[in-house]
Formats: sequence, C-alpha cells, structure tokens
Amino acid sequence: MKAYLFLRRGYDVFKMFITGSLFRELNEVKYKMNVAAKNLHKSPLVKEGENLKISVVIPTLNESNYIEKPILSLKANPYSNFEIIIVDGMSQDDTVIKAKRLGARVILSQKRNVGYPTHLGFMSAKGDIIVRTDADSIFPKDILIKIVGAFEPEIMVYHIGHLYYDGNIFLNLLAHLYDKYWRRIWATSGHFIAVRKTAYEKLHFKPLRRGEDFDFGKRAYKIFGQKGFAYDPNTVILTSSRAIRKHGVIRYIFRGGSFRA
Repeated sequence: MKAYLFLRRGYDVFKMFITGSLFRELNEVKYKMNVAAKNLHKSPLVKEGENLKISVVIPTLNESNYIEKPILSLKANPYSNFEIIIVDGMSQDDTVIKAKRLGARVILSQKRNVGYPTHLGFMSAKGDIIVRTDADSIFPKDILIKIVGAFEPEIMVYHIGHLYYDGNIFLNLLAHLYDKYWRRIWATSGHFIAVRKTAYEKLHFKPLRRGEDFDFGKRAYKIFGQKGFAYDPNTVILTSSRAIRKHGVIRYIFRGGSFRA
C-alpha cells in the first residue's frame, strides 16, 4: 500500500511538471515560507477577557538545541491566555533548565516513548484547548488567535500545514503538495494538533514508540467524524527536517513520516 502511494504521488508530481502547474506550486511554497518566516498571517483580533485558555504540550528528550524555538515563538504571540508544558523524558542536557528559564512548566516522565509524555502533559493541562507540538517547531505569530477562531462549537480537532525552516525547496514542495492535495483531514501530525479538552477525555494519546499522532487522528475521526475536524493547509508551522536528513526521504515516508497519508 505504501509503495502504491509513493508511486501515485510520483505520478502526480510528474503530471504537474508536464502541465506546467508545478511551477505555480513552487511559487506557492515560496510565498507560504516567506509569510511564515515573517509572521505576516492576518487574523481577526480576539478581545482580552473573551479568550479561551490554551495549553501547549511539548514532549522533549535532549532538545537543548531546539527547545527555545517553540517557546520564544509562542511568547511572541499577541494572545496572552496560554501556558507551555514541557514533558521531559529525563534529558541529559540542559533542556529543562532552558525551558524553566523561559517560563515553561516542566513535568518529568520516566517513560520516553512520545505517546505517554504527550498524554501526561494533556492530563496536566489547564487549558480549554490543548495543543501538541514538537520541540523543534516555530509557531506563526498569530497562531493562538487562529486556534481560538477555528474552534466553532462542533470542532473537536484542528490542525494545519507545515514547512521546513532548514529544508531545501524540494522538501518544502513535497510538504506543500502533501498538505494541499494528499493529506486526509484526519491525518494529524505531531508538528501541530489542537484538541478541545472535553474531546480528549474521550480518546487519549496511546503510548506508542512512533505514529501516536497519526493513530490519534484516525481514532478521533471514528468518534467525531469529518464535521469534528478543522484543517487549514494554508497556515503553516515551521519545523525541522532533521528526521528526513537522518533517514532519507524514501525511508522517512515508509517509516511513517509526515507525507504518509
């Protein structure tokens, strides 16, 4: 099945090249990257006092080189009613020291698989909406306002697109095409998953070694259906391509990377 999807997507890209539409997609990638890097997203302002509280959960393990990125980008948001929860798997570096210094609440976890620390953070969260993200992510400046705007009464899960701040144009083209054409509405990614707290009480992140983000979206879809999801591929979170560099594009896809569904 994965081999078929890989070949199908290769054919889609080839067809775009033949028809000339691939160059339009490349221009879209450049525009989205520029907007994300400069934090130029436009959103309606939310009046202070009418805010929902947002909790952002970040599981970490030896993330000293990255952990400042998501925290500082969140602190640059104009939306103030949020908390940052770091769930650390007993890092051997100064991840915890840096997180605390920047004002994050830190919880220690003896278990290091990503699913369990994520669940631990969600259960400790005080927010009406809880966001799961990675330690190497950079948030757009208005993302917290967008989250609040996305959660209409029937919405239980909200997620967005992604690009790689350290990736080349080819990787970002793949990310763009995946988000725009290939990604199913339930295919949530660990880069960014926002969940209503009352919805999380009905399904928890499972203690899986990998793929807990994808598994969560599939189970949420079974419970809430398509009407319970909001997906915005045009708003992107910037993240690192380190996993792709480590495994290679092909192996990354077949291992269950973010281009998978």
